Amino acid sequence: MSSLSVETHQNFRNQLRNLREMRGLTQGELGMRAGIAAASISHFETGQRVPSLDSLVKLADALQVSVDALLGRGSVDQSPHLDPIFLRASRASAQTLDTVRRVTEALLNGLKPE
Repeated sequence: MSSLSVETHQNFRNQLRNLREMRGLTQGELGMRAGIAAASISHFETGQRVPSLDSLVKLADALQVSVDALLGRGSVDQSPHLDPIFLRASRASAQTLDTVRRVTEALLNGLKPE
């Protein structure tokens, strides 16, 4: 990826930071999800380093977007919509997740099929 245009590199830096913040993740949390050091996330966001192709794919997977969306070449809207509630729930304790599951099940049981 060292041959990225200046514009694509700038788009990547902005998208990485925006997507990370939109999901309420710190650089360390994103790094843990992607299997990349937090310092590397910082370097990517500031433009000090350009990620390898492997790192780019790991970041896109951790942020649940396409590589094109991460590079600013595609719409994030084309990626599955991530509700912030579900993102927060994914980091909850097992007890909280069980409670959420039971409440959701109770709510859905009261719905009539369309």
